[in-house]
Amino acid sequence: MGRRYDEYYYFEKVLTTAVSLICGLIAFNFFPFFPLSLSMVCFCLTLSLFIKYREERTRVFLIIFMFIFGIFYSFISYKALPEISFPDEEVFVEGIIADVPEMSEGKLRFTLSDVKVNEKELRGKVRLYIFQEKFGERVTEYLLSPGDRVGAVSILKEPVPFRNPGVFSYDLKKDGIIAIGYISNMRFSSSGSRLADRLYKKRQMLGRIIDNSLSKKSAGLHKAIVPGLKRSIAPGTREAFSAVGLAHLLSISGTHFGLLAFIIFGSVRRLVKCLPAPALTKMTLYITPSQIAVITTLPILLLYALISGASIPTVRSLIMVVIYMLALFLGRKGQWLNSLSIAAVIILLWQPDAVLELSFQLSFIAVLSIGYVLEAREKTTDEKTETTNKRELIKNIYEKVKTGILMTSAAVMGTAPVVALVFKQFPLIAPVTNLLVTPLVCFVILPLGFFTGFSALLLNLPSMPLNGITESVTGFTLWLVTLFSRLPYANFHIHNPSVLMTVCYYIALFLIFKRGLRSRSKWELLPLTLVIIWYLSVPYLNGNNFKVTFLDVGQGESAQIDLPDNKIMLIDGGTERPDIGRMVIAPFLWSRGIKRIDYVVLTHQHADHAGGLKYILDNFDVGEVWLNGRPAFEAEELFVKIKKYGIPFRIIKRGDVLEAEKYTVQVFHPYNEFHANSARGNFSDENSDSLVMRIESNGLSVLFDGDIEEEAEWDLVHLGKWLRSDVIKVPHHGGRTSSSRDFIDVVKPDIAVISVGRNNRFGHPNQETLNRYKSAGTKVYRTDIDGAVTITPGNGSPEVTTYKDTQFKKVDNWHDEVRNLRLLL
Repeated sequence: MGRRYDEYYYFEKVLTTAVSLICGLIAFNFFPFFPLSLSMVCFCLTLSLFIKYREERTRVFLIIFMFIFGIFYSFISYKALPEISFPDEEVFVEGIIADVPEMSEGKLRFTLSDVKVNEKELRGKVRLYIFQEKFGERVTEYLLSPGDRVGAVSILKEPVPFRNPGVFSYDLKKDGIIAIGYISNMRFSSSGSRLADRLYKKRQMLGRIIDNSLSKKSAGLHKAIVPGLKRSIAPGTREAFSAVGLAHLLSISGTHFGLLAFIIFGSVRRLVKCLPAPALTKMTLYITPSQIAVITTLPILLLYALISGASIPTVRSLIMVVIYMLALFLGRKGQWLNSLSIAAVIILLWQPDAVLELSFQLSFIAVLSIGYVLEAREKTTDEKTETTNKRELIKNIYEKVKTGILMTSAAVMGTAPVVALVFKQFPLIAPVTNLLVTPLVCFVILPLGFFTGFSALLLNLPSMPLNGITESVTGFTLWLVTLFSRLPYANFHIHNPSVLMTVCYYIALFLIFKRGLRSRSKWELLPLTLVIIWYLSVPYLNGNNFKVTFLDVGQGESAQIDLPDNKIMLIDGGTERPDIGRMVIAPFLWSRGIKRIDYVVLTHQHADHAGGLKYILDNFDVGEVWLNGRPAFEAEELFVKIKKYGIPFRIIKRGDVLEAEKYTVQVFHPYNEFHANSARGNFSDENSDSLVMRIESNGLSVLFDGDIEEEAEWDLVHLGKWLRSDVIKVPHHGGRTSSSRDFIDVVKPDIAVISVGRNNRFGHPNQETLNRYKSAGTKVYRTDIDGAVTITPGNGSPEVTTYKDTQFKKVDNWHDEVRNLRLLL
């Protein structure tokens, strides 16, 4: 009894330490935004702890100490990256390749550390790209190796994530990357010889062996789950796995580590037990077969973790396996929550910022949810066993299947708010696919890839043995995942929950988990039911007001309009490389609960306007497409999709009007007889063929004008007052050959919005253009500076909300904190 109490007390201390440390780290990150609120919460919690544990002051002081330690540790670990402005010209960059170079979409990508720019040391890392089409077929992911010192000529730019409300966009600065660049020339200096370099070279060699052995799609999967090289996964494959709730299989996770540990541990223990009886008897006087298996397994797993990149899920899994095996070695049974707590503490001491990273949150929430359900399930099963004695085979199978469904459902429910915020989807079919596909991947594909891959690596073979079998099984699995992803209602795209809604959801879920899986009254599910009803009703509570959002899509254009009759219009779709439709527009629409677009408008054919629309047509219900009627060779694939899906399209021109009860859309340009005949060539002519239209509703008018240049503007100015608008989308990204003074004087805009990419190679927007708007008294907003810009009708003047207005602001006074608190609702 005493030992059991000691173990329980130790378990409580470990859990308390982990939770307190996490709270301290979170408090440090959010204190600048909520100083008063967090101070009040801390005071109330401290007071309640002293009241609740007044006879266990040691526990209270431990909680307070770890909380304060978390804040202090975050403070001393925080290293702000330097703000550096790079010249708009080529520089010479030199450094050591710090990762495994990977190829994707015709680009070789690698990261440099120990960087020098023009012989000056730079604090931070630089990510460089080499275009295969520029340097030829010799550019492969095996051109360079980890640890190589290289020099390159490149124009460096600051990495800037897309800034749109409701859309998750990864910031490379979190990885310490302060610049990116595309190489125009490169030279090799020396090869690395450090231990880390040698390990990463083995990782690269393993990737090459897999490429030599399997087809491109199959190799992409094996490279992701064995050496942890994920860029080779095709976007379609990644989306299919995500859609059916199997995204966790595309990285090295706890499932992989647990399975490999089980196989290696079991194999070694069986081999030891096969020793001659006298030798085995003598050996067990000093060490058991299980202890020998533990001693053998742990170094192999540690080496594998290092070779595979030591990501957060990998480290978490390694730590949990190590703790479990040490418990076996010492003859003690560890607690899963204890192991998870220790893993969290070690990772956060290693990387304090990890508490805000997606991989940390998804990894630990999923394991926590599964652990609680399994624990409750085990208690329920034990209780039933006492009363039912022996089960029949069918009942055993049923219980195993039920447990599998409960595990998957627990992981899906536990991570649902995070998945909604980042991926905008809810994989309804996940319990089924995890029962059918996960065992296939974990018990067949992973062991095949792992043991044949490492066998080839150790024996210096060019390809994996048994690659025919591996290819067949992997190909079948990929086909099966694709099949499931195409089933109706397999996956739902869902909108973003608010912070308050997320907190209420987890409280409701905790109440259910705390009760366990025993019989419960229907009232216990009421809180969760109410939260879900609240969540599902949000898209219908936003009203039907006129709203225009100019999205931040880099060097391209896209705007989404909410019309007063609840119809949705999308004007242009940004680029295809990067795929703005996939990365920005679709997530933005899904975050707001939009699944149908009534009008897709393509102002003209150029790739920075049409590229992202292909993804939109593939993934949304589109009512009709509006076009300018001019030849569109660059957008040929888009027209193929329009025909494929049977989407109605209209050629609109000057004089066309869409008039509804509360809004009017007027088309001013082009018309059949217009020909720009620009001295600058066909590209400028195609720009000037852009659709120009004006949308007016509730006293707010917005002029959309694509990329028209001065020839089209000269043809439009005679329309006079018809062009007058409160807001203008600045034509051609603010380029020098657009926004003539006469055109601005006719439109007389109060607000101008420029859709443009940060540090673009075209020099947009042109300073002369900016000066013309400034002299006209027009307030200018830029997506490269302000992020997405949303405009709605106001009292007498348009109301403007930028991306910055949707984010937390550092508090200077109590009004700022009230503003931040409102963003939580």
